[in-house]
Amino acid sequence: MKTIFIDSERRLRNGWKALGSIALSVVLVVGLIFLQRHLPQVWRQALPEPLCAFIGVLISSWLCLRLEGERLSSLGVHSARRTGRDFGFGLVCGVVLVGAVAVVPFALGGFHLVRAEHNGAGVLLKTAWLMLGVAVFEETLFHGYAFQRAIRGMGPVWTQLVFAVVFCLAHSYPDMAGGALVVAMTNTFLAGLLLGLCYLRTGGLALPVGVHLGWNGMLAMLGFGVSGAESKGAWTPVFHDLPQWLTGGSYGLEASVFSIVVLALFTLVLARWKGSRQSEVPTSLPAEVGQGA
Repeated sequence: MKTIFIDSERRLRNGWKALGSIALSVVLVVGLIFLQRHLPQVWRQALPEPLCAFIGVLISSWLCLRLEGERLSSLGVHSARRTGRDFGFGLVCGVVLVGAVAVVPFALGGFHLVRAEHNGAGVLLKTAWLMLGVAVFEETLFHGYAFQRAIRGMGPVWTQLVFAVVFCLAHSYPDMAGGALVVAMTNTFLAGLLLGLCYLRTGGLALPVGVHLGWNGMLAMLGFGVSGAESKGAWTPVFHDLPQWLTGGSYGLEASVFSIVVLALFTLVLARWKGSRQSEVPTSLPAEVGQGA
């Protein structure tokens, strides 16, 4: 008998599974970050907040999967060879995307880059480690267990739209208003769609993690802001007189209108790509798919 919580097969509806995992993730993430802030300085550097947040989401996902009798690998972990291939390809794509966005405002004289002499190898490695933590945390949270159960409940199209909106709203937009704010939020929404498609086309998290890390990492290495957060990279951009909605300004290239063009084009390419999912994951969804969120 169907109810608001239980489907016709007497299983908890996928929507509640997704919401429950998110709630559990929030509790674990907040708890782990609280503990991290009370660690000695050397440990806080080795375990930055995004990495602690990733551990919290991973534990939440493991617990939810255990209740279903599934392994953690079902979250989207393939063989080492394929994981490395997808991650490497995604990393290159993320770097290329940033380059494609940056080249136009640079050519228009919107900024120039100055070598950051005081940011040595140690600072750059710390930045890379932090960006890796951000990528694995956000992809596990936004395209892991909750995303995958939502797909079973309401299908990929609605799931993509809902999670892209949540991804957009979860990011902060400090000191932004007007056109620049609209551009930044549009770019973040498109990024959510793009990263979701990376999972849908491969059935794994390696490609979206790679793209996410390549994008954030390249922004940070060039010294641009990463979603409004200041970064310490090998260079520092010096902005000229073009408006923020063209260059992105201190927020980063994610507030540039050229990002909309590049991300939209790449999203269309992914939408047309058949992907590699069918080689290892059945193309037909389980019978419970579509039986309600």
